Order: sequence, then structure tokens, then C-alpha cells
Amino acid sequence: MINATTHTGAERALNETAAPVPVRRLSSRAVAVLVGIELLLLFGVLLWALFTLLPSATPLAATADLAPVQQAIKARIVGVVDDPLVSLAPKVHARASNLRGLSLNGVTYYYYVEGADNFDPLSRGMVGKEAVEVLLRDTSGPHSFVVYRIL
Repeated sequence: MINATTHTGAERALNETAAPVPVRRLSSRAVAVLVGIELLLLFGVLLWALFTLLPSATPLAATADLAPVQQAIKARIVGVVDDPLVSLAPKVHARASNLRGLSLNGVTYYYYVEGADNFDPLSRGMVGKEAVEVLLRDTSGPHSFVVYRIL
């Protein structure tokens, strides 16, 4: 048995005229509004990423630029450079650079020696941690110290 088909069904479908399906098109104003919304969304995500992913503050100077400051503070800590002692109370003395900071090229740098009594503004509580910018932490010598500046 052979199943033979005729294409009368297909021919009938081709001959029928169907009603045209209406196509909706966007106007140029609608396209401009959609592009504007997309741009606002894109810039909003970019601004959000910038504010959340970037650090709140970056150091003003690179570590190589802080080398003279690092050497000057290290020389004062080990006693190579004469840094006079300031009397704060009976039997309490501090180095002048630890108390008042070290001024180089018009910028005042403060430091504190880790594990020792310090009299810099941060150690005395005159400024909070949010008001200082830590520039350098040196652990290479016999005394590790942290260099910062007040914002």
C-alpha cells in the first residue's frame, strides 16, 4: 500500500487571503525616551560603582616621595639627628618631632612608634582616626613607626 498525498490542502492555504496583521511601530519620540532611560541607568550604575569601589582617600604622595620623610623620622628615632626632648610632666619627656610633627616642604608629618609611649596628636586623642591619612608604615628598623598627616 502506497500512501500518496495531494497538495490540495497546501494549495488551498496559499489561495486564501488572510487579513493583514497590524504591526505597531515605535515613534521617534518613544525611541528617544527609551535611549534616555537606558543612558540614565548606565550612568547611575557607573556612579554607584565609583563611589562604592574606590577608596575614600588616596595618599597625596607615593612611597618613593616619602623616602626623605621616612629617613628623617628614622634618624630622629635612633638619635642620629638632634631632636630635643620636651618635658610634658615630671619624669615624662617626648621628642619635639613626636609632639609637634616634622615639617618638610611645607607639609607637616606626624608619626608614632608602635609599642611605645607617643605624644603625637593621634595618640593623645586630639584627632580621630577618620581625620588622619596614614601615609607609610615602616618596619625595617629596630622600631616600627607609622607616618601620617592630618586631613
